[in-house]
Amino acid sequence: MTQVLESSRLVERTLNALADVLGADGAALMLVDDRNRLRAVAGSDDDGRRLELVQEQIGAGPAIESLVRGTDIAVNDLHAARPFGFPSLALGVSGVRAVLSVPLRVEEQLIGTLNFYDRVSHEWQPAKIRTGEGLGRLMVMVLQSLAHNSPIPGKS
Repeated sequence: MTQVLESSRLVERTLNALADVLGADGAALMLVDDRNRLRAVAGSDDDGRRLELVQEQIGAGPAIESLVRGTDIAVNDLHAARPFGFPSLALGVSGVRAVLSVPLRVEEQLIGTLNFYDRVSHEWQPAKIRTGEGLGRLMVMVLQSLAHNSPIPGKS
């Protein structure tokens, strides 16, 4: 149990650091479970955790779309009408407006998404998206390291 708590804290600290590097208000993580469902794992704060939980509950959002398409999904404003936003998600996460979801891969297998968010709407610039992709690869390395030492939090 202690290892799981330590792993959980490490994931949350990593998410905070990754958000800082990108200049985002926060970051959150979703991983694919053993039934190929995307599950909320952690967030850098309450807004991040809520963002992931609501996406898991309603089965829609940038993280879900990123996993399905296998590509980055940049949403400038969650409140915008589809296909540019996710108004049903926006209702459940009032503190989040802009989201960048980056698919996470081990080799060619999709294992989850890393999601950056801001509390104000804005356009995600190409340089930030590329940086987010690189930070996604870093998150995969952290998860692989944790997997060798202890169970990944939230992974069943």
